[in-house]
Amino acid sequence: MAARLLSLLVGAFTDRFRPMTTNTTGPAHPGTMWPPHLGQTPMISQRFTATPSQVRPARTFVAELLGDDHPCRDDAMLLTSELATNAVEHPTGPTDRPQEFLITVTFVLNGVLITVQDPGSSDIPCPKTTGPYATGGRGLALVNTLATRWGFHRDSIGTVIWFELTSPN
Repeated sequence: MAARLLSLLVGAFTDRFRPMTTNTTGPAHPGTMWPPHLGQTPMISQRFTATPSQVRPARTFVAELLGDDHPCRDDAMLLTSELATNAVEHPTGPTDRPQEFLITVTFVLNGVLITVQDPGSSDIPCPKTTGPYATGGRGLALVNTLATRWGFHRDSIGTVIWFELTSPN
């Protein structure tokens, strides 16, 4: 219980992302709000059952929205796949209903913002260092490497891990 409370408090006040030159972190900082950069931008969402067979449809959902010519498409597909896999492999929440995760895609200036929401966990999402022969544990490390910025947000509904990709142009 204490670990869950600490996790909720840390999640409410902390976003993890690579350092940037401007302060765009989230609700813990004055003048910014969760979710980042959304404003009046339309969001497109789809729910998926938290089963391994739904990781591919989640990736396809993102790929189809971005289209073949979007400069962030490949990275967005890879990172969505990693976060959807995390939602499937680390299920939490009420056991009296099916576990689900929600993918939301938002087009932002020069890029895309993607969120993956699930019922949450008491662990704080952070990249891990894995050995060369490990078969997993690299998802958030990939997010940290490829995303322009990323973070997480917790509330009574669950955990949202988000990442933003910007095109190099």
